[in-house]
Amino acid sequence: MAEKPGRGRTAVVGLDLGGTNLKGGLVSPRGEVTGWTVTPPGIERGPDHIIGELTAMARSLIRAAEERGTEVPGVGVATPGIIDPEFGGLTGGAENLPGWKNTPFMKVLHRRLGVPVYAHNDVSATVLGELWFGAGNGRKNIIMASFGTGVGGGIVINGELYAGSTGYAGEIGHMVTSVNGRPCACGMRGCWEEYASIRGILHTARERLAAGDGGCPLAGLDRRGELTPEAIFDAAGRGDPKAEGIVDDVARDTAIGIGSLINIFNPELFIIGGGIASAGEPYLNAIQRHLADCTLPDALAQTEVVPASLGYRAGVIGAAVLVFRGVNRYPREQVETRSVGV
Repeated sequence: MAEKPGRGRTAVVGLDLGGTNLKGGLVSPRGEVTGWTVTPPGIERGPDHIIGELTAMARSLIRAAEERGTEVPGVGVATPGIIDPEFGGLTGGAENLPGWKNTPFMKVLHRRLGVPVYAHNDVSATVLGELWFGAGNGRKNIIMASFGTGVGGGIVINGELYAGSTGYAGEIGHMVTSVNGRPCACGMRGCWEEYASIRGILHTARERLAAGDGGCPLAGLDRRGELTPEAIFDAAGRGDPKAEGIVDDVARDTAIGIGSLINIFNPELFIIGGGIASAGEPYLNAIQRHLADCTLPDALAQTEVVPASLGYRAGVIGAAVLVFRGVNRYPREQVETRSVGV
């Protein structure tokens, strides 16, 4: 049941910044989302434009909350990259958002909005959303991998988000899974995300088709004649043999990384998220088939592998959990509390 607006009600602004969309909403302490909004972030126009879009969306959502008599104690932001709340923004990563590195967006948003700003890596935030309101509810040891433009990770150990010594924990897309493999935007070669992300799928598809008996299969094309992951997975679901082969190759490459993470962390739950996870059973079933080849049997037997459950709003809900749980707050001079919400 949704909360009724009125005195004493709270909701936080959750913002999810991606390369294609900036998503936002008001999130209640029970994980319910209202005021849903989506806009292109305009990443090609640089950090100042992105911060302007974040500001405009947050202001609109805060205004909507105030009109309902709902208090907004903070704004949460999920973004690619590595967050340093002392610096007030992003200090590393985010290769897919040119110019976003070393941007103090938290500091700017706080100055413009007048409320505390909380931020974290997008998948780290998302795994918190799944932990509190989604597939991971009630679990304590979770790994999440999000497969989209890149591959990001979130790690929960004993119920707490693991960030590592300098905040870099979760950069699982840059595990090298193929020695001297494909070049990655990070500067290394053979990174997992060059095989398991959207561009990895398309690269694999083009390689396989080029080595086959000619041009692109009609089944792998969308209505505009473009090769897309959606069209490939759709064709595989209909039994197209070329598409099935591509999905099997991608699933094998994906299972290599998942199996390695299961072997290292021994989680009780492994969550598969991101846009590619929406491909459904042909993709997930193929991953499951290959996991046994690259995971220790006892570790695999103790790990449930499931799709994320929060869907398109996962990043927004995860960003809100940062506020509810007092994670990565700017400014830091006030004592962080966990008295709001979950």
